Amino acid sequence: MKNRKKLRQMTFNGELYLWAYHYDDRDFDNYPYSYYLFVPKENNKLKVRVYFKRYAPDMAIDIYSEAGTICLYKGERIVLNLCRPFFARQVIEYVFQNCCNNTDTGEVEIKDGDLILNRLGFKEF
Repeated sequence: MKNRKKLRQMTFNGELYLWAYHYDDRDFDNYPYSYYLFVPKENNKLKVRVYFKRYAPDMAIDIYSEAGTICLYKGERIVLNLCRPFFARQVIEYVFQNCCNNTDTGEVEIKDGDLILNRLGFKEF
């Protein structure tokens, strides 16, 4: 399970954010169950979790798939893989522009990450 606990770095709007994508295939009550964890580098007192229920990653033990879920993005068929920085960046931007501020403190839970993906233009995943 190497690198599963490691937070990756991403810069948005001149600010550095730490992020990780987590998936728990043993959470049968909420299956599929996955989430992003975002932490502003300069403010570790804020932890933001964005939960997804409809997005179901194609994962093997200890390995995030290179592929992903086929979906529509702005009318074109693409492969959606939330493990990839391209997708994380879009969600980070949306969250910190619309849901919270990087100077907030505490734990923020956004339960409908699928709605965020829809608002970003991702459909039919």
